[in-house]
Amino acid sequence: MTTSLRHLNALRAFEAAARYESISKAAAELNVSHSVVSQHIKNLEAWFDTRLFLRTGNRITLSDDGRSLLPRVSAGLQTLKDACADLLRTTQKGTLVVSAEPALAALWLRKHIAAFCDEFPNIDIELRPAWQPPQLGEDHADLILHFETRLPQKGIKKQRLFPIQGYPACAPELAEKLPRRDGRIDWANAPLVHDNGREIWHKWYATHEPESQTWEKGRVYSDLSLAIHAATDAEGIILADDTLCEQAIRNGTLLRLDDRDIHCVWYAIASPKTDQTKPAASTFTEWLLTRHAHLSANAPSALL
Repeated sequence: MTTSLRHLNALRAFEAAARYESISKAAAELNVSHSVVSQHIKNLEAWFDTRLFLRTGNRITLSDDGRSLLPRVSAGLQTLKDACADLLRTTQKGTLVVSAEPALAALWLRKHIAAFCDEFPNIDIELRPAWQPPQLGEDHADLILHFETRLPQKGIKKQRLFPIQGYPACAPELAEKLPRRDGRIDWANAPLVHDNGREIWHKWYATHEPESQTWEKGRVYSDLSLAIHAATDAEGIILADDTLCEQAIRNGTLLRLDDRDIHCVWYAIASPKTDQTKPAASTFTEWLLTRHAHLSANAPSALL
């Protein structure tokens, strides 16, 4: 009988798609494209000579055969993951130097590094916030997590982590005082807070309030963390997001003011080319991508 291990990647794609009932969410977790997951499922269905999913428009649900297959595939994959993770926790050792954009380091990455080190106690991670990404490689950084546009263009392996979708938000005490016209916020006279220049607010206004030049006004901070703190202190309105600003939005120190958002930037992970990457760096990268995809897929719709 032909071994099913030749279809191991396809079985991983099937399990993720079945768990989420979504090709897109499965692709995000596995860090591959939508088309790759779809092709894996097609290959499995051809091999089994049965449909594993029922498709209605853009929605998928498990067929009877797919529902029968899923528990055993899930159990088998979990056994493999547990076996590898148990061994990695004892065999992988050393220190990783991770350089990260300061706001990402303080507001998101630090807590995930703490969780990783709890799972992998023999791996230490030295987190170095840096506005300008350093070099990669020996005596420099093992990994860089930064704005995609600031990463080196050559000699690296780059993987996208998550996008920042910015929407207007401010402190509750400022929200009560904002200028209004016909019961709505008067965006022509809104007090703004900028980070690292006025480009993103310019983009938001060009898209949603093209008649206004208000983006030319407001205080500019060179660091996103400073801009977020300024907004929570009621200095003005910031383009917040559901990842870096999650805690502020959740606890009410920032209030979302408008449903209209704008794509700001991608955060991405850069590592040296594969043959130069430390095994522990690869483990941390895969762990971080999987963890973020899992958290995103299971978060409430209002929070990523």
